[in-house]
Amino acid sequence: MALGSGFGNLVPIAMTLIGVISILRRKRNKGADPDDTDADAKRRRAEKAEMERRMASYLAQRETGGGYSAASDRDEQENGR
Repeated sequence: MALGSGFGNLVPIAMTLIGVISILRRKRNKGADPDDTDADAKRRRAEKAEMERRMASYLAQRETGGGYSAASDRDEQENGR
């Protein structure tokens, strides 16, 4: 039983060590981003920007009430409930 409790204390230490190593690796590799010059990465960024623009347009239209709303058609249901 004592052996299990000893290993239980090592888990938070190991997770902290893994986190610190990950942070240091990210800082070291921060400047080296080979995907910036890649044509495929540029295409993906352009598609992402277009998708975000469309979503912003959709949300703006929805907030102003310019879109279709099913809540306004409740009187026109087939069964009239």
